[in-house]
Amino acid sequence: MLGLLAAGEARNPAVAKGIQYLLDTQRSDGSWDDPFWNAPGFPRVFFLKYHLYPVYFPLWALGVYRTALQRG
Repeated sequence: MLGLLAAGEARNPAVAKGIQYLLDTQRSDGSWDDPFWNAPGFPRVFFLKYHLYPVYFPLWALGVYRTALQRG
């Protein structure tokens, strides 16, 4: 969604579906649960867990979407 929003596609149906998904899966405390947010450090040696990624990226996308709609 962030890529589409950066390309000026705020009214693209794919963005609307993504935003709806975020709103539908948001937990009551305002966060999202996704146990798979991690990144490779050195594959087969260790992996990193970014604990705020499941919160940071959805909030970023929602904020960018809202701003894009306000700008027209």
